[in-house]
Amino acid sequence: MRVTNLFFSFGIAFFLAVAFPAASSKASQNPPIAHGGGHDAYDYILKGLANNFDMRIERMSVANAEDRVTIALGEFAPRATAQGRFSSSERSQNQQEFLAGSQIARIFEEEVASLRVGLEGRLYYGTQVAFSTSTNRLENSLNRQSLSSLFSPEFQSVSQITVTQPLLRGRGREANLAGVEVARAEVLGAEFQLRSTVEETIAQILIAYAEAQFGAENLAVKQAAVQLADDLIQENRRRLEEGLMSPIDVTQAEARRAEAQEEVVAARNFLRERKNRLLELTGRDYNFGEEVRLGDGVGDLLEPPTQGRVEIARELLESNGIYRAALARAEAEGARVLFAENQALPQLDLELSLGYNGLGGDFSESFSDFGRNKEPDWSVGLLFSVPLNRDAERARLREARRTKEQALLTAKQVETQLLVLLDNSLGEIESAQERIAIVQESVELAEDALRAEERRLASGLTTSYNVLNQQRELSFARTRALAAEVELFRALTQIYVVAGSLSDTLQLDVTFAAN
Repeated sequence: MRVTNLFFSFGIAFFLAVAFPAASSKASQNPPIAHGGGHDAYDYILKGLANNFDMRIERMSVANAEDRVTIALGEFAPRATAQGRFSSSERSQNQQEFLAGSQIARIFEEEVASLRVGLEGRLYYGTQVAFSTSTNRLENSLNRQSLSSLFSPEFQSVSQITVTQPLLRGRGREANLAGVEVARAEVLGAEFQLRSTVEETIAQILIAYAEAQFGAENLAVKQAAVQLADDLIQENRRRLEEGLMSPIDVTQAEARRAEAQEEVVAARNFLRERKNRLLELTGRDYNFGEEVRLGDGVGDLLEPPTQGRVEIARELLESNGIYRAALARAEAEGARVLFAENQALPQLDLELSLGYNGLGGDFSESFSDFGRNKEPDWSVGLLFSVPLNRDAERARLREARRTKEQALLTAKQVETQLLVLLDNSLGEIESAQERIAIVQESVELAEDALRAEERRLASGLTTSYNVLNQQRELSFARTRALAAEVELFRALTQIYVVAGSLSDTLQLDVTFAAN
């Protein structure tokens, strides 16, 4: 009995020690929590990070990738097996069987009830381990009627450990954990993609906020232009009554007022579209007539970068989520290549088994019989298998290598595109800064020209038509000045998105709460 206990203890301890895989470290992502503040735009950023559809989709992609890691590790999870069977047979015995059975019966009858339970699993190195124990209850013509029969019925029990170790194909952690490594690389890529989406979402919200502010300020400019036209109409009517102007001057002023009102309608429609865009980026549901609060300007949120192009490019390659995701995909393809290389090898497995068997008149006695056996049953063998045509394995390996090369080329392509975008964005910042200085000067000149033309009109030295033209030029100049500010902010936002540091620059602590 001591041998039996020792065997069982060894089998269970060995299986538990090697068959159970380490638990996967799953850090599934909840909605990101952004901390930052003091600015009205931050309220919309917080809403966007919680509600934006792209954000929700990418968070699901991360969760799916993490579940694929668990699925891949499931290949190494131990399995419990159980099988019960009852069979009844009746057959005629040939002469040899009849004589060997002491001529008890020409018809051999047998009933077998069997039960088998076990644990089995595969290790990270490809080793397959199985621990099983089974018992068979045998009742037949021989043990019922033979005087030499020890037991009736007979209980036969067997317990054994079987180990199969691949020596070529399927050997080693790289081959067996390839699926897990691919899944983990996909998690990394999904997390980088989520990080990129966070940066893009923040940028889109900020730009939409800035454009909505531009729309509100531009609407005020156009409304001011209507007011200027109204003032000129009143002045021209007064002068007409005094005989200082002709009716055409009033008509021209009224035409300008209609034109200014048309610009107000366009400006109001643009503002509505920009507000709706902000609601689209920050809400789960759209409600007609929902209020959009526009407070502080965003012009002071981002400063032009002080680093040179090379330094920003170095930061970009370390932080940009899209580029890092491309590298993660290339890493995943590398794991697939290692797996394909291993699968191209012939199969050569070493098989070992160790066990005890016993016989008794009942279940317990058959297992107690293990202790009467001095030596365990054991076996060792080799299994070799190789396809006669290995074209499929070679093709899979070539495909895996090409796919890896494609992933590396894609990463290089992304790198080139980002560097070009970086250079273009820096150029746009420089151009926008120059344009702001120029257009601001044009606004001041337009204001001076309008005042001068109004003074000339009061002195009778010009016509109201010239004043109307100056009013139009001032309105256009003010709109261009506002647009130049938005273009600069858009370019600044883009440069920080490309560098992967927008949230850090805004001092937004974007973290992910674990489940």
